[in-house]
Amino acid sequence: MADIASPRIWTALTAEEKEDACLAFWQGTDSLSREAQPRVLLDLAGALRFREIFVKRMTAADKARHLRRLIDGPTLRQYEDDVLRSWMVVRKAPMLVCFVETQGMKHIGGIIQDESAPPTAKSLRKGIQAIKAQFPARDVALYMAVMSSAGGEFWVGLSDAVAAEMPDLKAMLFPPKG
Repeated sequence: MADIASPRIWTALTAEEKEDACLAFWQGTDSLSREAQPRVLLDLAGALRFREIFVKRMTAADKARHLRRLIDGPTLRQYEDDVLRSWMVVRKAPMLVCFVETQGMKHIGGIIQDESAPPTAKSLRKGIQAIKAQFPARDVALYMAVMSSAGGEFWVGLSDAVAAEMPDLKAMLFPPKG
């Protein structure tokens, strides 16, 4: 699982998913989106050679269109993580809520609160089983890939839990061509 990083996840998305992810990023009112939006706005304005205030006044759809075009290239590639996480929180919230509630974690809209203890391997497997039973396989695969790429000490057991519960994750995200 360690070799599934956000740039590789981004390439697994369809054009429609990428467009939706960029739009969700600008529509997001959650703490993750709000924290990243000013940085992205500033770099987006610079890449477009527009004044920041002009880009700020654009509709979410227009900002998303420009972000979508520039994130695939080297200009704004560094924001793939932010866009992917916002997309999950904004568009896939019920799945996130199910995952964390199954584990008994405190959260707001699927975003875990700081006082939560790291989940056990058993708890993580239970969470994966719950979302696999209720949500489309592709959404679950993308969510687990995004979570795994985020890594960190809090999710130390996630890689093993995903390997046990979703041994075909890479094949789901990157089907063989031909």
